[in-house]
Amino acid sequence: MATRQSELQRVLGLLAGELPDPDWVALVDGDGLIVSCVPPDPPISADRISAMAAASQIMAERILGELEGGPMRYASAAGSKRQHLTVMVKKDHLLSIGLGPDVPAQATFAPLGRWIPELLRVLKARFTK
Repeated sequence: MATRQSELQRVLGLLAGELPDPDWVALVDGDGLIVSCVPPDPPISADRISAMAAASQIMAERILGELEGGPMRYASAAGSKRQHLTVMVKKDHLLSIGLGPDVPAQATFAPLGRWIPELLRVLKARFTK
């Protein structure tokens, strides 16, 4: 029998398989906690990933508010060694994606478009014990 966690792992794993060599793909809830992550032991601590996803969301919403840019869809921070993409899945869930420094954010759009609806379906589904 499938559990919510097994279904989240399945969907995140399929999404990660279509992304250009991600370091992690993590679902973060509205409390800033990682709900599920692929791989289960990412190269950066889970606490740091969830905290930076929340910080990225706060920063993006502030900037978009000041610029009258509308609701946040995604935010990207790129450095010389890694980049972090934060994607708004729904009001209380974010995806945190760690990518190499040269991956264009646009390379993630098609896989995200394919797998976010399935992720939303899993989040809405009722699972029995």
